[in-house]
Amino acid sequence: MAYAKRKPFKPGLRQLSKKDAEVISWCIKNGISVCVIPPQTFGKGDGDFQIEIIIKGKSNLGPRFKKQEVLEKQIEYYYYYYDKYNKENK
Repeated sequence: MAYAKRKPFKPGLRQLSKKDAEVISWCIKNGISVCVIPPQTFGKGDGDFQIEIIIKGKSNLGPRFKKQEVLEKQIEYYYYYYDKYNKENK
């Protein structure tokens, strides 16, 4: 049985600052995950990757992004939810 070759799924790497790591850690500890996933057929945009936002088990899909911007957008989403939900930060 032959299988179709899949396109490699590699969004790349992004160096994290100490603050980035703290924000991401806080979000994950509080049930917020921002994941880079392969694009879904029903996603908006024309990029190679999509972002899935999971808050306390509820999943939402963001638009598609190009490879060079998806990791930056992922961090932006983490900061957005950190600022929105972190009561100690206010």
